[in-house]
Amino acid sequence: MNTVKSSLCRRCMATIAALTAIALIVSCNSDDIQDEAMYTFTGETVASFCQHTPELSNFYQMLEQTGNTSLLSIYGHFTCFPPTNEAIERWLVNRGQTWNDLTTEDMQKVVYSSTISNNTQEFLTTDFLGNATSLLSMQDRTIQISFVINDLGQREIVVNSVATIVSADNEVHNGVVHVVDCVIEPSEETFLQRLSQQPALKVFTRAFEASGFNEQMSDIYDPNYIGPAGYDGEDPSQSHFEHCKLGWTVFAETDEVLREAGLDIEGVDTLTAVEQFASQWYGTKDLGDYTSEHNPLHLFIAYHILNRQMNTGSMVYTGFACAPTYRSKAYEYYETMLQYRLMEIKAGPEINRRRNGQSVHLDETACNIEVMNGYIHTLRDLLIYDEDVMRTDVLHKRIRFDFYSVPPQLTNNHIRWNWDYLSSARAFPQDFCGDYFKYNTGSALTLWASDGWTNYQSDEMLIAGPMYDFTLKMLPVPPGNYEIRLGYRAENWRGIAQLFIDGQIAGIPVDLTIGYNGAENDPRIGYVHDEDTSDDGIENDKMMRNHGYMKAPTSMYTGQEGGKSLRDMSACLRIIIGQYLFQDYGYHYFRAKNMDDKGGGRQFHADYIEYIPVDLLRDEDRE
Repeated sequence: MNTVKSSLCRRCMATIAALTAIALIVSCNSDDIQDEAMYTFTGETVASFCQHTPELSNFYQMLEQTGNTSLLSIYGHFTCFPPTNEAIERWLVNRGQTWNDLTTEDMQKVVYSSTISNNTQEFLTTDFLGNATSLLSMQDRTIQISFVINDLGQREIVVNSVATIVSADNEVHNGVVHVVDCVIEPSEETFLQRLSQQPALKVFTRAFEASGFNEQMSDIYDPNYIGPAGYDGEDPSQSHFEHCKLGWTVFAETDEVLREAGLDIEGVDTLTAVEQFASQWYGTKDLGDYTSEHNPLHLFIAYHILNRQMNTGSMVYTGFACAPTYRSKAYEYYETMLQYRLMEIKAGPEINRRRNGQSVHLDETACNIEVMNGYIHTLRDLLIYDEDVMRTDVLHKRIRFDFYSVPPQLTNNHIRWNWDYLSSARAFPQDFCGDYFKYNTGSALTLWASDGWTNYQSDEMLIAGPMYDFTLKMLPVPPGNYEIRLGYRAENWRGIAQLFIDGQIAGIPVDLTIGYNGAENDPRIGYVHDEDTSDDGIENDKMMRNHGYMKAPTSMYTGQEGGKSLRDMSACLRIIIGQYLFQDYGYHYFRAKNMDDKGGGRQFHADYIEYIPVDLLRDEDRE
């Protein structure tokens, strides 16, 4: 995720402008960016900078006509991407409009789509971590930052794949301004409309339309969700919950990829050909009824859709809490619209990587195609759920997932990985996540994140209350015999909870305070630092397993104690919940209920859960 730069540091830098410019050139590695894109400090506000910059006069006029000059003149942390006059004129021509045709609403969308308002920081180019930077505009739409190399071999910074930053890091009193050469405008089109505009996706588009998914994916907000009573639209901490946003991600093969994979449409109706092609993996039920959940064409399309909107920069966490040596190996698992079937996405991104290195790749030149409620990503390889390959290879491994990763609502409403939102105590309403995460009225839920703590992916859920009781719908893994574990950090403010898997009691209640003052000091755990053993901790790992514990993975990282792996933090542990045989595909549920009699303030630490096939325990790595 993004590095937070202190406000004090910025102000000190501003007093020594010449030194700052030199430092930025070095730290940005921006000697390959044009001179006019270098850092400047003017002592102005975002609004006055636009007012005093001739090539931004049209954008400033939009600020005036929408009443936003005062907003962007007050103290705050704004990051603004104003388009040049030339960009606005080109935008008007493409819309078939003149300036006089623009409504106040049109201008407001441009202003809000070009501006980020953050509670804690503004974003310089040094805060943009390539394709991993994904931010939320005041229009409540995603702004994605990516780095590209132009025809002259120079590095350029591109916003939402369309707008190039032509003047970067213009720091002002209330933020920073990055001038761009194209209007940043969120799409108002549906998935079917955008797919139909892609000449290389004709076959997939026809199959998608026939499957009926476009109708299911037409809403922007969940019509069944009713926001909390009393919301007045003023409190930013509650703005996530007035509505519950929906979203989707679609992966699509080009016609060429489908032909190379064996799809033959010569002399055959296209939909019939796709149905026959898909029947190799998805059976032959309900042929001809493409909207049926059993039809092979329908199932083929379903496995290409995730019920959360993600651009390529927001699929996999590779931020600070991911060990630097592990970032290229990082992964996530998401359930697709093909019920109970998972998709693995690894850093890259790559989809469903096999042991032999084979995987499904995205076409980087045709990804992040924005839709009003999601994204389309073009594939360079065939994407199918091959039962044998997925069960015995791709998904036959340890599957670790963060509590935040399961409910799509936390992704679609920009809560997951949103450090600005999670940096202070937050929660979500009881019905916000549907049956993905449920908690009772006796629970006090707190959402929190910090790169200075010791959490998987930096975030955590904390549940307290004298009668707390919550349930997480876990990822639906393939049938098999699994060991399930809970990852947490022991602290003296934790409590005691009874755990359940699929409604069945899982052993005796667990005491999450055990080991809080160092698990190496507690014989109930038996932790010994690897460096204090003669075999790098191999025997100690076995002994800890006998006590029902494991050290944290080496892939998790913290800046505490000078920076180290969580495996070396003795309070960071995994509890072995038990081993479970799952006979069929289906959902599985993790539940925790308070068993603490020492008051309602003690917490349950909900960080991450792991599945691992039992036959892999002997050779499991430490990552």
